[in-house]
Formats: sequence, C-alpha cells, structure tokens
Amino acid sequence: MFCDKCGVKNPDDSRFCGSCGKPLSQYQASPRSVIIPKSENNVNKKATINSGLLTKFEGKNGQIELYHDKLIIKRQGFIAVLTQGLTKGDKTIYLNQITGIQLKLGGLLVGYIQFTLPGGIESKSGVLDAQKDENSVTFSPSANDSATKLKEKIEELVQKSRQSTNQTVQVSSADELRKFKQLLDEGIITRDEFDKKKKELLGL
Repeated sequence: MFCDKCGVKNPDDSRFCGSCGKPLSQYQASPRSVIIPKSENNVNKKATINSGLLTKFEGKNGQIELYHDKLIIKRQGFIAVLTQGLTKGDKTIYLNQITGIQLKLGGLLVGYIQFTLPGGIESKSGVLDAQKDENSVTFSPSANDSATKLKEKIEELVQKSRQSTNQTVQVSSADELRKFKQLLDEGIITRDEFDKKKKELLGL
C-alpha cells in the first residue's frame, strides 16, 4: 500500500510507513489494485442496444432488425452505400404502420422484401427499383428461406398488433357507451341522442 503523505509503497501488512513513520491506519490501496465499479450506463451496452431484438436478417443492400413492435432497416456495407447513398441512416418502421409486405424470392436475380406504408409509394418495377427503395431490402437466393420466415414472423406480429388495437377500441367503446347510458338514465340526454351515439360507437 502507498503512504498518502510521502507516497512511498509499503508492504500490505504494514501499519506504519517505513519512510516517514506515518500510521497507515486507513490502508491506502495501491493504484493498481483499486477497483473501479462499473457504471450502470456502461454495463453490457450491446445487450441494452439489442434489448428485445427477435431476429436479424442480413440482406445485400441492408439489414433488418425485427423487434416486437417495430423493425429497423439499417444500411451498412458497400452495396448499401452504392444503392442508397452515403446519407441514408437507419429507418424505423412500426409494425402497426405496415399495410402490406411484398416478397420476391431470388432466382436469376436477387430477391427483395418490401414494406408498404400508408401514403407511401412503393416500387412496382422489380428488383432494380427495389434496390433504391428506402422500404426495401434485397437479398441473395441463398437467403430465400430466411426471407420467407422473416415475412411470416412480421405478418404474425402485425396481426397480433391489430388484434390488440381492436380489443382496446372495443373496450373503449363499451366504456363510452356505459357513460352515455348513465346520462340517459339520469335524464340528461334523450333516447334519440343515446341511440345515435350508440350507433356511432358500435359502427352501425
């Protein structure tokens, strides 16, 4: 251990500094033996970043990371830069935004998987345009099976997301209907007003 007065290193079992005689009651630890606790912000950063990651698909002009509620299209690699440019960053697409998925398996040409979004203008001219489409990722024929499984998994998650949304809407409508029924019972609104609101909430 080191003396905090003169800085001389002493044996670990010393109680007094051999140079200046200062008591080593505090047992100063050698700088080499100091243990610096890991910051919570730095512990396993990779695991934190990939938290919730279900699967990752490696394409030719990009990569797709799939999570429970979203997917992220990354543009890494030479072909990605060549087809998408240097300025393209990651694109996040929430699953409840997806209105369609088009999958073209690779054969003589590369395949591609393309996501249709509300208001989007997806490519309809095949592989060449799909390579430049920000909502598409191309892949080699050897990745056909992985691409098919990815499409099926995304469709499954999209379906679950829609079912969950519909259930929430139904519960919300039922709650609203109960409130208006109470207003009717208390004479605050008329039967016609209640019936009108009931049709609106139930979509009749």
